[in-house]
Amino acid sequence: MKDLGHEIADTIFIFAIDLLPGMKRIIAALLLPLLALSCGAKGNDGGHDAGNAIPPVKVEVFPSRTVLVSSLELGTTLTHKTFNYPKNTEAVARAENLLGQAVDCIGQFTMDWGAGNTCPSKGNYNFTNLDKRVRLIRRLGKKVVLTFCRCPEWMRRDDPSKGKDAAPRVDMYDEFALMAADFIRHFKSEGLDIYAVNVWSETRGYWSHDLGRWELEDYAVLYNKVYAAIKQANPDVLVGGPFMHIESSPKGKDMSLFDGSISSSDRKALEAFIQNAVALDFFSIDRNLMENADKTPYGRNQVLSYTSFNGVVHKQLRELLEERFSDVPVWVVDNQCLKGHYPVEVEAAGLASMFRWHLLGGAAYVDKWQPEDEGSESTDTEQIAPEGLYTHTDSEDGAQPLPSFYVFKAFRDFFPRGTRIVESVSSSEWVETLAGEHDMMLINKHGSTHNVVITVDGKEIETTLKGFEVKTIRYNE
Repeated sequence: MKDLGHEIADTIFIFAIDLLPGMKRIIAALLLPLLALSCGAKGNDGGHDAGNAIPPVKVEVFPSRTVLVSSLELGTTLTHKTFNYPKNTEAVARAENLLGQAVDCIGQFTMDWGAGNTCPSKGNYNFTNLDKRVRLIRRLGKKVVLTFCRCPEWMRRDDPSKGKDAAPRVDMYDEFALMAADFIRHFKSEGLDIYAVNVWSETRGYWSHDLGRWELEDYAVLYNKVYAAIKQANPDVLVGGPFMHIESSPKGKDMSLFDGSISSSDRKALEAFIQNAVALDFFSIDRNLMENADKTPYGRNQVLSYTSFNGVVHKQLRELLEERFSDVPVWVVDNQCLKGHYPVEVEAAGLASMFRWHLLGGAAYVDKWQPEDEGSESTDTEQIAPEGLYTHTDSEDGAQPLPSFYVFKAFRDFFPRGTRIVESVSSSEWVETLAGEHDMMLINKHGSTHNVVITVDGKEIETTLKGFEVKTIRYNE
């Protein structure tokens, strides 16, 4: 066998559905010439030694054993780069079609990020751009999720380190809440349904150097005022927070040093919000697989091993919420995987694994930032849009589906909200499984090809997973 860590190969990413054993319908194939990364250490290639045959992976499905009923819906948030080339009408039409197939909800910030300056002065509103976005979302038949962020300049704290992302001044909390309610009343008067509202984003401006954590006691005051104001304007709108980023590893340290547990500083911040929030319709967090500050050179055959951290996080969140908000669902907003630093098929496999862990953790909603890739505008490393669903609309032949689109579509097609998830087990840590009553997903988190033998009620189904392939199989008619 060739050395898998040093081989130069053409890798085909295939997303396929096995309708019957031995019959395969390929619904997407993207040929991606890749230069395999040198793995060097055994830990970087997942423990597969060059020259040794990889034994078949054994998967068993137990259709009678219910794990949970999925409550998961998927979404994406539009940005200032979304649909910003309207003259490319064919590309825009393709993008709209792809969004229609991939997501249940679409998010939009209420200021900037394509919405413009919606409140230049007290009581003076400019809904022109925001209305266009909300009408687009409703035209596509999707639920609207608004994030009330940023705040108008006349409300902002004097915080040079945050600039436009500064939090509202404390003496402006009431004004911010009134503004939020006015937005909701506006859309109601226009006949535009708003499904849900996140109060603020990523707890921007609430970091306390004295506490060494996010000061969510302060944020909770704003949240409670906005919650009450929106419910008075339209009680049907779901309202939640704190939309706080939970670190994958403290301060971007090597993830191999940790087990995925929420850091003590993040835990204290979340506890502060939970204790001070008056009411919650959903509990939102922000989550990446890898932190921006993490410069550890993970091999592509190592990095996806950390997707399981999401299972640890969901378990601990349920424990934190148990006393006051035991029935409140968790939302993962701005979910990102590898932030554009790995080939697209690696990121798609990672995204599928993260969705799996979120679903099994009971998440009700997972959203990704920006549906398109960066296209010709990839200049700001902090704003790259990993796991793009499709290529940018900056050319007439743009909006071509990328591997992550098929991941989104598979979860919506085969594991939508209400699907009974049954027990399935894999003999390999690198091949993950997710099974419904009729269909199952196999996720290969390694660059090696794996032969897989699936056993269901004594019947065997054989299939092959290429490196980083995501495959759905109908195992039960």
